[in-house]
Amino acid sequence: MPCNFSNLLKKSFKEVGLKRGQIVYLGVDLGRAFSNFYEELFKNRNITEEKKYCSKLIFKTLQQYLGTRGTIIVPTFSFNFLKKKIYNKKKTPSDLGFFSNFILKQKNIIRSNHPINSIAVWGKNKNIINPCGPFSFGINSPFHNFIKFNIFFLNIGCTFGETCTYVHHLEHLNGINHRYYKATTGKIFDKNKYIKKTYYNLVKYLSIASKKNEQVIEKKLRKKKLIKDTNKNQIYISKISASDVYNVGMKHLIKNPSFFMSKRTIVYNSENTKVRYDSD
Repeated sequence: MPCNFSNLLKKSFKEVGLKRGQIVYLGVDLGRAFSNFYEELFKNRNITEEKKYCSKLIFKTLQQYLGTRGTIIVPTFSFNFLKKKIYNKKKTPSDLGFFSNFILKQKNIIRSNHPINSIAVWGKNKNIINPCGPFSFGINSPFHNFIKFNIFFLNIGCTFGETCTYVHHLEHLNGINHRYYKATTGKIFDKNKYIKKTYYNLVKYLSIASKKNEQVIEKKLRKKKLIKDTNKNQIYISKISASDVYNVGMKHLIKNPSFFMSKRTIVYNSENTKVRYDSD
C-alpha cells in the first residue's frame, strides 16, 4: 500500500513541535527529503514531474498544518541581478532551485522588492516583507522582523547550517570587517515601469583566504539543545526559533566578529585588502 506522505510530513511537524498558526522560514532539499521513497514516488515520473509533485506535497501539507493564521516564508534570491541588472519581482526567477521557483508561481504569494535577497511570503503575516530598503540586511530589511514576528526556521531534507543566510543579518547588526556592501545599479520594475535604483549586497572580500563557516552556529545550538529535529518518519525535518539563533549568534559575534568564518579575520586596508589572521 502506498505511503501517505502528507501524513508522514504532518507527523514530523508534530515531532519537532511545530504548531498551528506559526510563522516559518522554509529551507528545502527536495532530493534528500524524499530519498528514502525514491522508487515509490518517482519510478513513473520524469525529473520535472518529480520535483513538482514533491514541491506541491510539501507546500500544500504545510499550508494545511499551519492553517489560515499561519505564514510561510521562502527565500527567492536572484543573484543574476549582479550581471543582468534588471529585476521584476513578478517575473525574475529565483536562483535557489526548483522549490523556490515553484513557490513564486503559487497563488496568494507576495515577494519583497530587494533584487538580490528577496523573500516570498504566503499567509496571514505578509507584512513581514516590509520595510525592504536598499541593503540586504539590517533594520530596514525583512530579516529585522524575524524576532518581532517570532519566526521559526523549518528545514526539510537539509540542516539549518546549510541554509542559515540569517546569520549575515546578525553580522550586519554586530559589525564586521571581512565583508562589505557591494553596490549594483539596475532597473527595478515598480508601479508599472522600470526605475533605475541602486541596491547593496553583503559580500566577502575576494582576497580573503578564510572561508565562510556558517555551520558553526548549528553546533552551538545543538550543544544547547535548541534545535528540534527528527528523521523518525524517514523524512528529515528540523525546527529552531529565530530568537535562539539571534541570541546565540550575537553572543559569539560580540566576542569574535568573524565567528562565522573559518579563521579569525581582520582586514586592515580595504583598498588592497591586506589581511591578518589572529589565532583564536
